[in-house]
Amino acid sequence: MISNRERIALKVAQDIKDGEFVNFGHGIPYSVPPLIDKSKKVFFQNEPGVVCFGTYAPAEKGVYEMLDASNSYVCELPQGAFMSTSASFAMIRGGHVSKTVLGALQVDSHANIANWKTPGKPASGIGGAMDLCAGCPQVLVAMESTAKDGTPKMVETCTYPLTAAGRVTMVYTELGVFTVNPTEGFTLIERFPDYTVEEIIAKVAAPVKVSPDLKVIDLGIPLD
Repeated sequence: MISNRERIALKVAQDIKDGEFVNFGHGIPYSVPPLIDKSKKVFFQNEPGVVCFGTYAPAEKGVYEMLDASNSYVCELPQGAFMSTSASFAMIRGGHVSKTVLGALQVDSHANIANWKTPGKPASGIGGAMDLCAGCPQVLVAMESTAKDGTPKMVETCTYPLTAAGRVTMVYTELGVFTVNPTEGFTLIERFPDYTVEEIIAKVAAPVKVSPDLKVIDLGIPLD
């Protein structure tokens, strides 16, 4: 049986398109690149200043010297390039990264995202998420639908400090895939076969529309 996190990552990988320039955040998004079909030519962008790098096979100490934003070893590819952090963020802020895939603590029906601080707990900083949300044409969130205590993470209005307002375009959860925008709110466009529409709506703490073209997700592998 695959875990919730695995099914989310597999679905995101399935939807990454050939030729895209993509930045992946921490958490579930970080597990997506190795799952992308090798026939697709996808370019990975990394905030510290690496473009077109290889993922994410474990490296013996000393074999690789290059780390990504999650401090994990990655390898150089022939078409790869190195740049300063300022140039890397100029690429992001200039809209040259096709999409970013981020984790989140909350996403709300106004397309707001909160992913950098839980109230009452220390935070190391907002990192590059603010720039990625502002600069990328598509902001995908990959997260489980509830927190560890069962609290819904898809809400009508975020109660956590915002990372960006009105920037999320799609949300991937173990329930299914939703579009979101500030005027329409959440719309369920795909569902996993082991959840009914009614069960999905019940797990979201915000109004959910259902697409008339709702699809059932097929990952090509058994879910249980």
